[in-house]
Amino acid sequence: MEQFRYASSNGSTHLVQTFFLSFVLFTIRGEHLLKNRTHTFPERVKGKNAFLHECEGGRIKGSQVSTASALIRKVVASDREDIAGISSKIWGGHDYLPSVIDEWLASPKCHTYGIETEGRIVAIGNLRLVDRNKTGWMEGLRVHPDYRRRGYADMLTRHFLSLGKALTVQRLRYTTGGNNRASLKLAKNAGFKRLFKMSAVWHEDLNITSISAHTTTKEAAPQEAFELSKTCPSLFPHNVLIYDWKAVDTTLQGFREVGRDHTFYFTKRKDTLAAFSFGHARPESEHGRWSFTVYASDEDGFLTHFQHHMNTALSKDLNATVCTCQTQFENTLKELEDLPKFSWKIQLILFEKQMKQESRHSTS
Repeated sequence: MEQFRYASSNGSTHLVQTFFLSFVLFTIRGEHLLKNRTHTFPERVKGKNAFLHECEGGRIKGSQVSTASALIRKVVASDREDIAGISSKIWGGHDYLPSVIDEWLASPKCHTYGIETEGRIVAIGNLRLVDRNKTGWMEGLRVHPDYRRRGYADMLTRHFLSLGKALTVQRLRYTTGGNNRASLKLAKNAGFKRLFKMSAVWHEDLNITSISAHTTTKEAAPQEAFELSKTCPSLFPHNVLIYDWKAVDTTLQGFREVGRDHTFYFTKRKDTLAAFSFGHARPESEHGRWSFTVYASDEDGFLTHFQHHMNTALSKDLNATVCTCQTQFENTLKELEDLPKFSWKIQLILFEKQMKQESRHSTS
């Protein structure tokens, strides 16, 4: 377990132990583990309350850090052009980052950092505080294709892990795809626990007409949705809501967070929640995409809510969807004749690292 120091803006110094983690959308070749290095994070001279990580020629197993300085610092509004350049190489130019970067920079809950080298930002990531600051949510880690395999993903990850400790979060969480072997291996090395997995299925060119189901859906406000969730907590693994590859606890605050831009729907049987879903239009797609999550106790409830969201997408002139659901319903979707074939599918895995438990047993 490697240690390094960083200095906060008030001059205090924290000694922390660091771990490794990788995210979907980038690939790390081999195990890029920085060896026997002690780094200092002084304030960045070009901005207030920023951290700086300078690594010149630090050796990495299997490669070298760029000979030019690599600086970890807070991302600022003037970096938008660099961020757009990174996003243009992700998901065929349909990356969501440009649509959320202003929100990240404006939110006191977000800690957005990038790596600057050769005078521009070439990697970026965000640590968001959720669940009443109990959870540090890692998201949006990106490395420009021209600057990969230099250890930059590891550098950002180390920074967020140490920052999470400094912010005294109870746990760190992130999601990744089940086919991202590098991410899964590094999560294991870092001591992250796999909580559960769900299926994420993309459909395009919708031409669906009808699905056989025998129940109906009703709309709910966040408060009502929260109360309904308590009637059937087994629907929600580990008391977590998954939405747009993010996760929050099934608390009232969590439902309000999701309800800021999602609409909730439910189906009850004998005063008990039988199926539950929520959806919204994602802004980053060229022609728009309806994104929704379905939790159901049986196939009929799942099909009812799936049909509802497909109709909602078409009513909003959105011809593409992404559905997140329990893995057992993936086969149900394969059997629907009127549904276009999957344009893409993946298993989404939620990882968690308990920070409090580790701090009690760690040694300097």
